Amino acid sequence: MSLIVPSIQRQLGMVAAAILIIGSTAAPSSATGQAATQPETAQVLLDKELVADFRRRTDDYMKLHEKQQNKGTRSKERDDIGENLVSAQALAMRIRFARHDARPGDLFTPRIAMALRRAMDPELRGVAALRVRESIREDAPEIFVLVVNGDYPAGASRPTMPGNVLRILPPLPAGLEYRIVDTHLVLMDLDANIVVDYVLDVMCRRGDVDARPTC
Repeated sequence: MSLIVPSIQRQLGMVAAAILIIGSTAAPSSATGQAATQPETAQVLLDKELVADFRRRTDDYMKLHEKQQNKGTRSKERDDIGENLVSAQALAMRIRFARHDARPGDLFTPRIAMALRRAMDPELRGVAALRVRESIREDAPEIFVLVVNGDYPAGASRPTMPGNVLRILPPLPAGLEYRIVDTHLVLMDLDANIVVDYVLDVMCRRGDVDARPTC
């Protein structure tokens, strides 16, 4: 009997130790799960707020656009291509003057740009997105100087925006369009033919995939 009791005590001690070990490993697991869930929920709410902020900024820009356009003749009211070009250039000059202090990030704020870049990554980066990138590059202008309020090259084609990418981006008011030129997301004013804002490097450069498969 004196030999059996210590054996049982040892076994009970081992069971208790095992319970403590299991408890200590299980508790952090639960906490980790909660921590992982909360940021995802917060991110969904944050994205909605960012989209609302971006929509407000694009609407404000179009109010400025309309104000400047009302000072001249709308291009679509003219039949002559040359007169339409002059009208568009005049509108562009008035908009440039009205937003002479415009800077990159006025519409695509750093937080909005980060959220959009992260959302577009699966569609524009990596080996799987190679065909999409090639379709965008096919219509890209050969020379393009990227600057806020800068002209889009006269007569240059505008890259087609793939549907899978457009579905990610917030809707725009009439008169504005997204384009991807080189590797950058560009917000275009169609009537004035100028760059309103841009997000740098949303897409891999040609050849990057070979060096960095997840670029």
